[in-house]
Amino acid sequence: MLDPVDYSDQSGGVTGTVYELVASTFIPPIINFSQQSHSRPQKIKDSQFASTDKAIFPMGNVLSAYQTSDCQVELPGKGTIRGLQFDNKACRYAGVPYAVPPTRDLRWKKPKPLPSSYFSDTGLFDATEFGPVCYQSNYSASVTKNTPKHTYSEDCLRLNIWTPVANKEDPDRKWPVMIWFHGGWFQVGDPSCEPNMDPTELISTGGLNAIFVAVGYRLNVFGFLAGDPLREESNGQEVGNYGLWDQRLALEWVYENIAVFGGDTQNITLAGRSAGAYSVQAQALYDFRGAGPSPKFFHRLVMYSNAIPTQPKTPWECQSQFDELCRFFKIPSACTGEQKLERLRQIPAEDLTNAVMKLDHHTFRPVTDGVFIRPGIFQYHRDGSFAAEFKRRGLRLFIGEVLNEETLYAVTNGPDASLGSLQLQLSNYYPSSTTDRLIQHYTLPVSDDKKDWEALFGRIVSDGQVRAPSRFLVENLLSHGVDSRNVWRYYIAYRLSFISEEVAPASMGVSHAMDRPFWNYSIMHGPTSDERKIMDDWVKDLAAFVGDDRGHSYGTEAKNEMKVVTPRGTIEVQQDARWEELLELMGIFSV
Repeated sequence: MLDPVDYSDQSGGVTGTVYELVASTFIPPIINFSQQSHSRPQKIKDSQFASTDKAIFPMGNVLSAYQTSDCQVELPGKGTIRGLQFDNKACRYAGVPYAVPPTRDLRWKKPKPLPSSYFSDTGLFDATEFGPVCYQSNYSASVTKNTPKHTYSEDCLRLNIWTPVANKEDPDRKWPVMIWFHGGWFQVGDPSCEPNMDPTELISTGGLNAIFVAVGYRLNVFGFLAGDPLREESNGQEVGNYGLWDQRLALEWVYENIAVFGGDTQNITLAGRSAGAYSVQAQALYDFRGAGPSPKFFHRLVMYSNAIPTQPKTPWECQSQFDELCRFFKIPSACTGEQKLERLRQIPAEDLTNAVMKLDHHTFRPVTDGVFIRPGIFQYHRDGSFAAEFKRRGLRLFIGEVLNEETLYAVTNGPDASLGSLQLQLSNYYPSSTTDRLIQHYTLPVSDDKKDWEALFGRIVSDGQVRAPSRFLVENLLSHGVDSRNVWRYYIAYRLSFISEEVAPASMGVSHAMDRPFWNYSIMHGPTSDERKIMDDWVKDLAAFVGDDRGHSYGTEAKNEMKVVTPRGTIEVQQDARWEELLELMGIFSV
């Protein structure tokens, strides 16, 4: 049993009784929700998911429990895509390419659209199996066995599309569309290929009644390498944000083609968790601050556990990382920028992947390139420009967090017990100027216990990546006239009973990403009857938001209110105990 304590001044900050938790040194980079309920283990093909030493049970759907049949869609003038239908639950079209594979000379360049003849040239495109995902290292040094295994390739710019099963009595019905950017620190992850992220039950039994499109995009060194040679090569244009450009091209593909899947192009929600939520905000900023008018690719924003906390590094600030990569592969510093890029592009993708976690600067993130991400993000918010454009477009926002965001961050490349190590690991997230301010703001441990330094690191990063910027965004919108009915906040402080010690240590509490079963409506995992009711009630809000049900009352009114799943398993509107503190903290992150 955990002893109840007042934890509101240490975690996300709701008023009420929660639980004291101690960070563990054994926390997987991606929580392995192993099935322990009534369902049989799923037989998973190697190309989809390779288990380590036992059968893997998905947190979402047990697909082997469904009867499958073929389904297909016709892309007018382009060809036919064949997928799979699962009972009367959903149709899935997996591994659908949306861009030319960014390989060889296209590595570290803006993605190129597929030729219009691509699907017709292939005849019948087989979308019954998942395609490859972006190469990725094991981002956490703590463990490896719970990291999902896939087929990896640079040919990863693919979509996984789930649709409701068409009603023969209403064949012309158009469904809302939810475009999903996965999380993983921009270093790891996949577009819902993991069984525990399959949205079949969410779409059907959960009542989402929407098309779900998961986007594969370039990650880590493949998606976010930056430096002067790349800027020179692009003539001062696109550099470093290749993964964000991938997402953008995916939005265009969906807008142009989703109608043939039954999607409504006038009813699109952008959604993501962690780095995916950061991506949602980055895509909105690009749209708002772009060079010219663009189609209205989205109408609502869903951001789980992340937002943009500080102005990202410039390519110049990433030069030391670029140089470290070159040194690792023994590329002479005397080489020109063009020669360095030529040699880097000749290195096999597997070797680049294996090198990443051997670097001091091992984290590759979005940069302020002046094109996709422009300078002055927070001035643009503070002067009301972001809110004004948000209102003009009639957008809505659904945003929030979980109780113990810090526990996963604490041991994901946490520091050793020294100031220098803390500064190095923080510099993998933030520019040096931001890191210096954070070191001055937070009280440093006086001990040489690594766990104390990890705990501080976890708090700094969770405050910075999740808590402070999400509150800043909400406050900014509401203070500049956005109606509170268009800004929904949530907070999940309940750990579902099937998340056992084997799945994740109790010391993690309700950690970052442990809310996936709520949002993915993972009912096949065996929640109790009371938990099933909570999940039913909770997912109704998501369905109403994605479906743009303007008659649905969310329940919050004031800026500092949020809807909470409490540790007791009730759903309540509560006040945010850390509201003012975290808004002030944004002054440290976003000077």
